[in-house]
Order: sequence, then structure tokens, then C-alpha cells
Amino acid sequence: MNTVLETKVLNLEELTGDIARSLRGTNESLQITNGVLGKIINGLQNQISNQVKIEMVATGKEIEANVTTAVTSNISSKIESTIKEKLDERGLSKTDADRLTKARYRRMRELLGDSKEDKYKLFISFYQGSMRKGYLKKFDVMRYADIEPDKLPEALEYIRNFNIIDTSWCVEALHKTYQNNEFANNKLVHAYERYFNITVA
Repeated sequence: MNTVLETKVLNLEELTGDIARSLRGTNESLQITNGVLGKIINGLQNQISNQVKIEMVATGKEIEANVTTAVTSNISSKIESTIKEKLDERGLSKTDADRLTKARYRRMRELLGDSKEDKYKLFISFYQGSMRKGYLKKFDVMRYADIEPDKLPEALEYIRNFNIIDTSWCVEALHKTYQNNEFANNKLVHAYERYFNITVA
């Protein structure tokens, strides 16, 4: 905008100068010069006013676009956040995921007894690991809650019927862990000794 206006001002100044020189020494010179200058000033004012209006409209539209983008982004973010709270990556609701968790805990207690009992403390890791491995393979997922919602009844049925029929490999692993003194803490050592009736002198 500045370059165009500057060029026009220079051209008009030259024209005014030429007119003034040609009429030098007369009253007409002053009147014509003033008239030309008045037209120049009015023309420039109109151009500046129009340019300012155009830029204000453009700026207004830009601000409106920025505000719209920000609001849309904010709304999208809130919607996405809400969805993530309600659903996991594959679409299982939090309520249904909690049902799976409760079903697993219930099944472990049915198989191993109370969590304070020695059998539970010693065998829980084997049972949880075996259940998880079988579940992930059966439903071809990476996590329990990754199943599709319509698979929930089948998943709950799998958990309710889960069991380790032959626990000999678990017992063998426990014996080896005890012999190699590899239990994570003394509570497990004492649980092992009580469960297998080992008397330590």
C-alpha cells in the first residue's frame, strides 16, 4: 500500500510543480496550485480510508477465522478427552472393563482362596499369567479391555471357566525358586514352608 501511494504522491507533486512554474507570478498560480493540492489531499485521504477499511475487514475475517479455529480445536479436544474417559482404544466402556477386572479377581479367589492364604500368595502369579496368556491369544488382543463390546459375554465366560488343571509345573517352579533362594521376600519363603510343611531347624 505505501509504495503505491508514495508513487502517486510523487507524480502529483511533480504535476503541481509544473503547473505552478508555468503560472508563476500570477494570482491564478496560487489558486490553481491550491486547487490541485486540495484534490491530491482529498484523493489520498479517500485512498487511505478505503485501504484501511479493506485491511480492517481482512483483519476482522482473520481474527474470526482464528477464533473459530481455536474454539473448534478446544471443543474437539474436550470431545476426544471425554471419549477417552468413557472408552478404551477398541471401544470397550469403562464399566465393562471394570466388569472384566472384577470377574478376574473373583475367579482367582474361587480357585486360590483368600488373598491372605499361603496358596493364594504362592500360586497367584502362575494363575494370573496363565489366564492372561490364554485370554490374549483367544481374543487376539494386547490387553483385557481391547476386546470389542460384543465379545464381552464370551470374555466373561472364559474368565468364569478358567482353571489350571495340572499345577505340577507351578509346584516345580516354586520348589526351584525356594532351592535357589529366589523368592522376592521372606513372606513368600514362609508361605512356601507352611504350604509344603517344611520345618526349618
